Amino acid sequence: MRISLWFTLALSMVYVLFGLIGHDPWKQDETYIFGMIYHLLQTGDWVLPQNAGEPFLEKPPLYDWVAAGLAFLLHKWLPLHDGARLASGLFTALTLSFTALASRHWWGNGNGRYAALALIASLGLVFESHIMITDMPMLAGFAIASYGFALSLTRPRWAGWWLGVGIGMGFLAKGLLIPGAIGVIALLLPIFFANWRQRVYLHTLIIATIVALPWLLIWPIALYLRSPEQFYVWFWLNNVGRFLGFSVPQLGAGNTRWFWAKTLPWFAFPVLPLALISLWQNRQQIRHHAALQFGLISFVVYLIVMQVSASARTAYGLPMLVSLTLLAIPTIDNIPTRLNRYTDYFARLLFTTLALISWYVWLMIVFAGHPPAWKFLARGLDMHYIMPIHPAAIGMAIIASTIYFASWHWLPRLGSRALTSLALGVSLFWVLFSTLWMPWIDNAKSYRSVYLSMQPHLSTTHGCIASQGLGESTRPMLEYYLGILTQRVEMTPNTHCNTLLIDGWPNQQPQLAANWQLVWQGARPGDNDELFRLYQRHPD
Repeated sequence: MRISLWFTLALSMVYVLFGLIGHDPWKQDETYIFGMIYHLLQTGDWVLPQNAGEPFLEKPPLYDWVAAGLAFLLHKWLPLHDGARLASGLFTALTLSFTALASRHWWGNGNGRYAALALIASLGLVFESHIMITDMPMLAGFAIASYGFALSLTRPRWAGWWLGVGIGMGFLAKGLLIPGAIGVIALLLPIFFANWRQRVYLHTLIIATIVALPWLLIWPIALYLRSPEQFYVWFWLNNVGRFLGFSVPQLGAGNTRWFWAKTLPWFAFPVLPLALISLWQNRQQIRHHAALQFGLISFVVYLIVMQVSASARTAYGLPMLVSLTLLAIPTIDNIPTRLNRYTDYFARLLFTTLALISWYVWLMIVFAGHPPAWKFLARGLDMHYIMPIHPAAIGMAIIASTIYFASWHWLPRLGSRALTSLALGVSLFWVLFSTLWMPWIDNAKSYRSVYLSMQPHLSTTHGCIASQGLGESTRPMLEYYLGILTQRVEMTPNTHCNTLLIDGWPNQQPQLAANWQLVWQGARPGDNDELFRLYQRHPD
């Protein structure tokens, strides 16, 4: 028995939509990314991304453009940050759709739904796909390009179109990474496998190059004409420098030898083990089957690029999930019976436990007035938080839990019971997280409360406000919530502002002259690693 298309579509919609709205921008990525989106909304400047009044050229602005457009269109119904975050849902939907299309084309009708389920079940995707992060259009671009490769030996015009769009989207999301990786993949396929040495494949690549050129040229040229200095920062420091390593000490996110060896086993679960089983089961077909060839080459190329790069974050590896999914498809219905059954039981045990913990913690906060005294909760959450009651959210959590446990009745009849069980479990976990726990998590991760508590202490001050230690994640939220752009001491050490806001460690007292008086200090609820201090300078 196969899983139905309608069930897959419904589960995909639940997975994509839940958790996209209802919370403020969260540190690390969301705050500075929304800072650039907010600047675009305020100024209309689509060429030079800025974060809290300063150029910020870490990545091209595709995500900013799409997110700002959605935020503007929906601002009557949603806060700007919620409307902007819907861009991640859009790119997630594109990723699921085009990976499914590639799977269906290569592996036959009915296999596209398995691709969607495999991505939904992937542990590395669940959080990244629901926050504002530029890696999501990068992932969507790679999925679209993969569909272009799937068509490249049969329908070169459409293949070239989708391959070019995928390359362009990946470039405008992340820079040179995706075009470079896809270029190497495109060259290696005909070198290693004879079935790619066809004139139709060359036609596909020519069309793809033409389609990709506007994506690759318009924004970089506009940026260079606006500011050659900022073009240098983007191209040389944030692309070449991050890969080779000479800008990593300045920009951060350094790589280590064993980073991906430690990350992939959980990040790419379950598609990595499924792909390995598939390669073993279909090892005789690798020399002839284009899907196995593309999946293997694209995964190996991207993994090597990630391994040799001087920069590393888990989100950088998202395109590998698409490659592994395409490799895994033929084995999903052919997993050894015992492994299929025991993986299903493992998924039920794991996600039932997580669901019970989610409900137990929520019930404790609501009825006992405090969560369980567990150390992992106390590390970053407010243990005295008063949980608001949202009937709609509670109702959705109850419905999701009921559907999950009801699914146990028909799961054993599925050939894909293991994968379906994992996808259902991940979706249940995410629904409970985004309904029951979301207000509590948002209270701890948002800067709204700490900045609003500081606001009354600014009412009697006049003139500019200087800042020290406020980074790329904290400054944009100060602008968003209070409309304040500070003069950074790091940039203008001789500032004459009489108000100074310092972001630092709680146990490190700032070394200031005697005429600086502390008028306020505060932190996010449950945050013991960051403390804001507001000082007022008085005449000597």
